[in-house]
Amino acid sequence: MEKFRTTIKRRIAISSGMAFIAMVLGVFSTYSIIITDHSSATHSDGFVAGFQFGLIVSIFGLAVFDIIKLSLTINDETKLRILYNKEHDERLIAIRNKAGAPMIVVTSVMMIIAAIIAGYFNIVVFYTLVVAVSAQLLISAMVKLYCTKTM
Repeated sequence: MEKFRTTIKRRIAISSGMAFIAMVLGVFSTYSIIITDHSSATHSDGFVAGFQFGLIVSIFGLAVFDIIKLSLTINDETKLRILYNKEHDERLIAIRNKAGAPMIVVTSVMMIIAAIIAGYFNIVVFYTLVVAVSAQLLISAMVKLYCTKTM
């Protein structure tokens, strides 16, 4: 159980890093919205800025939620055992692997961060990445739902 406890501590550190990155991007996004000349801004510029800020706030909120949840879990032996059993359930592991869950999460997060950054430079790249992430997550969710029903 100590090995799993160190895994949980590593997840807390990763979530803390994500919260920090989201906070830095949030400050940068807010600063860029304030200094932007709004007289020549198009509707698309406002949409991109709002979408970026919403993604940043969502990433920050989910990271903080994860930090709190894992911090409470690491201090309670019962919750730690329940989380360990849930993560090592063979059926759920097989379903996640068929749906590509380990790599889908990593690539989706990286693509979302890339979309946020690309939105400052090129709107077409921003829209393309957002559509690609949406399609990727939708397909993964459909495969996971199908595997949950059939397995």
